[in-house]
Amino acid sequence: MYLYIKKLQISIISLLILLFSACSSKSVKIDFTQDEIIDYSYSPLIKAFENYLNESNFQGAVLFANKKSVIFAKGFGVCDSKATEKTPITINSTFEIGSITKQITAAAIMQLAENQKLSVNETLEKYFPSFPYNKEITIEMLLNMRSGLTDCLNSTVSFFPEKIAKEIEANTIANKPLEKEIILKYLDSAPLFLEPGSNYFYCNTNYYLLAKIIEQVTGLAYDDYVQQNIFNPCKMSATNTVFQKTDTRGYDWKGRYYSIPDEFSSGYGNINSSVVDLYKWTKAFTGGKVVKKKTLRQMIDTESYGYGINYQNGEMFHAGITSVFNSMCLYYPQEKITIIVLINKPVYTQNAATISRELYNIYKNQYLIQ
Repeated sequence: MYLYIKKLQISIISLLILLFSACSSKSVKIDFTQDEIIDYSYSPLIKAFENYLNESNFQGAVLFANKKSVIFAKGFGVCDSKATEKTPITINSTFEIGSITKQITAAAIMQLAENQKLSVNETLEKYFPSFPYNKEITIEMLLNMRSGLTDCLNSTVSFFPEKIAKEIEANTIANKPLEKEIILKYLDSAPLFLEPGSNYFYCNTNYYLLAKIIEQVTGLAYDDYVQQNIFNPCKMSATNTVFQKTDTRGYDWKGRYYSIPDEFSSGYGNINSSVVDLYKWTKAFTGGKVVKKKTLRQMIDTESYGYGINYQNGEMFHAGITSVFNSMCLYYPQEKITIIVLINKPVYTQNAATISRELYNIYKNQYLIQ
């Protein structure tokens, strides 16, 4: 009798262990067409996230995922505060993502490098034959922000003649188009900010030129190349490069809505996306589905800014700031944690980088520090 009971106890314990293992390893099925995704097996964490975001009067969309699945994805606030009909923000609502665009441009360049269509060690001579510094600057210098070029966006008064700089500013605020290829038109006369290859200097001109190199190498418009080779394979169905084609709108302190002019921001800030699509992008990019993992290591082989990626203190990230939007795409390679924050408010009112890191700190305090 004793042996029978002992065997029965062992069988029951074994069955419970098996059932527990099966339940704990079962991944949550994700339906990205939902308005939100909440994994209630992380209830204390979810509550902490929601308390923090509500107390911060957060407006935008958030996604937090671990290596297995999305734990929390939710929209807060409305798409357009001035609209008559107030539409709630969801996880599929689109925003301007600003400079997160640079990650995608860098990946496109590296796809071409993998296919031996170009080399990052090439100079700009064959791409911009009349540019005075074309023999001194390489594609890699554009990628890692060491070209020394003047910033066409943030230093318009230095890059362009004074009259043109004023026209760019006025047209931006009025949402009016600019002359096509205006950056290339004045590239040859724009002064250098630093000696090429000397020091890091964050400059949007670099990524505009990378977009133009993509066009020359492939014969496709930049928008068409990223659609065919990145958005479609990554199933980023909501992502686009159409001027102001977003579900959300933001307003500055004067109540104005405006964006970086169309084509002027090509390659460095012209992509619109959602937290769901940026999660798909991050998962594919870090998983070796966009470029090879060897290539990804080359892109982040730095203590600061690599090829379209900041890699510091165990974080792989890029932020984005446009006129009335700001964003953060943050990835922790060791833990495979993805955090995406998109906000339809200017960065001086609410900072996506701050929000994303605070969400990570909440997670860390709950699960990593015992």
